[in-house]
Amino acid sequence: MVQLSSPLEGLFDSSKKLILDFSKIKKDIPDEENVEKIFLDFNDQSLNPREPVNRQKINNFLIDTSGYRYLIGQYGENRTAMLADTPAGKAGRVIHMAIDVFSKSLETVYSPCDGKIVRSDYEEGFGEYGNYIIIQPEGSDFYIFFGHLSWDRPEEKVISKGEAIAKLGDYPDNENGGWSRHLHIQILKDLPAKDVTPDGYSSVKDFANKSAIYPNPLDYFVKWKLR
Repeated sequence: MVQLSSPLEGLFDSSKKLILDFSKIKKDIPDEENVEKIFLDFNDQSLNPREPVNRQKINNFLIDTSGYRYLIGQYGENRTAMLADTPAGKAGRVIHMAIDVFSKSLETVYSPCDGKIVRSDYEEGFGEYGNYIIIQPEGSDFYIFFGHLSWDRPEEKVISKGEAIAKLGDYPDNENGGWSRHLHIQILKDLPAKDVTPDGYSSVKDFANKSAIYPNPLDYFVKWKLR
């Protein structure tokens, strides 16, 4: 298998799991790590914690208190509580088929392999991908999808491992689909048809089938060990 390197500076060494399935949050978790409690605190202030500007404030706080550079939304996680305002949530697609890397800054994205950008496009709509690219690693039988990028996404071209290829997008003007700052990393076994994007979420009943099409990225980024 192609050995994929880190797509963000320091990612492999400074990333921590973020529990976004509220049913999985332990009762004794510190308040400063408890996303459910933080959401409730925002609601008590009549602030929607799912709005991107508020979600970014929450992420910034969680990152600052964690001591890590990135917080990681996990593959196969049930995001019911997080997706109430989005098309996926309203359609009952709540199981995450990728890994999300949440950050404070608009980080530079690096190519994790030699290969080619085979698609560079924009998906309209709040709660969608915004700017995205698809990479085909050299000599591989899979593709890498990076979502929620900036307007200056790269064109389709040959790329080298470690090359700076993009930046994370922001939420104003729906640059990144209207989300807090993060990189959506998804593995695709097949290239989607033109103007079609991969399912970032699955229904509970379809997860087994979808996971064969969109396998766990950590099986490909083998040097990345989440804490």
